[in-house]
Amino acid sequence: MLAKFLYSLYPYQIFKSIFFRGGMAYLTTFFLIVVFMPMVIHQFRKHGITSDFKKPAEKNSEGPYKGATPIMGGIILIPSIFLSTLLWVHLNEFIISLLLIMLSFAFIGALDDITKVFHRIRVEKGEEDRKSYTDKADGISGKWRITAEIVVCLAVVAGLYLFVDGVDGHLMIPLIPIKTWLPYLPRYIFIPFMVLVIVGGANAVNLTDGLDTLATVPILTCALFAAVAAYISGDMAWSSKLKILFVSTDLKEVTVFAIGIVGACLAFLKYNSPPASIYMGDLGSLGLGAAVSTMFIFVKAELYLPIVGGIFFIAAVSTIIQRTWFKVVQRKNGRGWAKKNRFFYRAPYHHHRQALLTYSPHPPPVFSLWHRWMKKLGLHDISNADKYSSKDYVNNKVIWSSHLMAVWLLVIALIIYIKIR
Repeated sequence: MLAKFLYSLYPYQIFKSIFFRGGMAYLTTFFLIVVFMPMVIHQFRKHGITSDFKKPAEKNSEGPYKGATPIMGGIILIPSIFLSTLLWVHLNEFIISLLLIMLSFAFIGALDDITKVFHRIRVEKGEEDRKSYTDKADGISGKWRITAEIVVCLAVVAGLYLFVDGVDGHLMIPLIPIKTWLPYLPRYIFIPFMVLVIVGGANAVNLTDGLDTLATVPILTCALFAAVAAYISGDMAWSSKLKILFVSTDLKEVTVFAIGIVGACLAFLKYNSPPASIYMGDLGSLGLGAAVSTMFIFVKAELYLPIVGGIFFIAAVSTIIQRTWFKVVQRKNGRGWAKKNRFFYRAPYHHHRQALLTYSPHPPPVFSLWHRWMKKLGLHDISNADKYSSKDYVNNKVIWSSHLMAVWLLVIALIIYIKIR
C-alpha cells in the first residue's frame, strides 16, 4: 500500500522495484521487532507466559532474570511480517493466500501456547497432576490441532488450485531438467499433496523449535531459497535462461514477502540467541512454517523443501520413527522394555545428539538402536574427551552444527536448482 502511494506521489521506478521493496520489507520487520520485542519479553516475564515447569523469578528480586524463558515470541514476529507485507508488497492471489495461511496457523499455534500456559498454572496451583516424564506443560490435543490445520489448508489450497493461474499439478524434480521430465499430478492427488506439504512443514518447524535459535536459522535459509526461486519463476527472461518453469509475473511479489521473513528471523536472533530471552512458540513456528512451505509450493519447488529444510525434515522423520518403534516394541515386549530400548536416545534428532555429547561417568540408562548401528559404521563413536558436562556447552554445540548444516544445505539446493538441471 505504501509503495503504491509513494509511486502515485512520485512516479519513480524505484517504488516498483522488487529489490527496493524487498529491502524496505526487511528493514520494516527488523525495526518493528527490535522496538517491540523487549517490551513483550518484560511483560511476559512479569506475568509468567511460559510453558516450563520451572520456579518463577521473584517479582522484586534484583540482578539477572532467573525465571523460565517466555514463549509466544511469534506474537511480534507474525504481525511485523504482516504489516511490512501490507506496506511494501503489491497484493495479489499469492500474497493473500500466504497471509491467510500464516495467520490461520499462527492462530492455531497461539491457542496451543495459551493452553500450555494455563495448564502450567493449574499444575502449580495443585489443580492438576504433572506428568512425571515431562518438563513442559501440554497444549491442545494434537489430533484437534492437526484437524484444524488440515481444514484451513483444504479451504485455501482448493481455492488456489481452482482460481489462481500458475498453481497446478506440475512438479519440478531435483537434478532432472523440465524438458526431460515434468510430471503432472491431477487435482485429486495434488490438493492432498499441497495439504501434506504445508501441514507437515509447519509441524516439522514446530518440532525443531526446542533449542535456542534452532528453528530460526533454518526458517531464514528456507525463506532465502524461496525468495530466489520466486524471482526466477516470476521472470520470463530469467526462467527461460536458467531453464526453470515460469509460473507468473505476480509471483515476484513473493520475493518481497520472503525477504520480510528473513528480516524477521535476523531480528529475532537478537533475542533468541543462546541463552534465549524468548522462544517463538507454536504461534511463531506454525505460522512461519506454514508460510515457508506454501512459498515452496508456489515456486514449484516442493521437492526441494526436504533439502533446504533438512533440519526440519530430520526432526519430523526422527520423531515419527521414534514413536512408531516405541508402539511396535511396546506391543511385542511390554512398556517397560520399550522405555529402555529406544530407536534414538531421544527425539526429535537434535535431542538424540544432545545425549551423545553429554558426558556421564555412568552408562546411559537407555539403549539406542540407531547409536549401535552408527557405531558399527564408525560414526557417532564420540570419546569422553569430546563430550561436555555442561548442558549449555552441549546445546551450543548442537545448535551451531545445525546452523552450519542449514547453510550448506541452502547452498547445495541453490546449486541444484539453478545449475544442475
